[in-house]
Amino acid sequence: MKKAVCCCLLSAVLWACADGYYTHQAARKAAEEYYMMLIRGDYEGFVRGYADAEDMPEDFRSQFADATAQFMAKDDMRSLCSVEATGDSLYQDSTAYVMLQLHFSDSTSEQIGLSLVLHEDGWKMK
Repeated sequence: MKKAVCCCLLSAVLWACADGYYTHQAARKAAEEYYMMLIRGDYEGFVRGYADAEDMPEDFRSQFADATAQFMAKDDMRSLCSVEATGDSLYQDSTAYVMLQLHFSDSTSEQIGLSLVLHEDGWKMK
């Protein structure tokens, strides 16, 4: 049984590698895209970027998107204008940690970290 589980996990990782998902570039691109969704106001898309979004009840997903919109409406987040991935770490358990530099319109910036997990269709936020 353990061999079967290991084979399935290995197959998933190899499949993801073959599709180009398990790369530093793919993880960085996914992280940047999730934060670009925030900048564009695509809060529902941002919420769908979470690994467990499919398992969330629809009303919870909607409330999560509304809360994200309220957070982005705050004065300190309203001026977010660009994002840049500055570093990352890929781990053998199909997870990644991406460092993002958030740039604001007042010339300030902030560095944050984003945890990701690899799914069949690419990187999702943890």
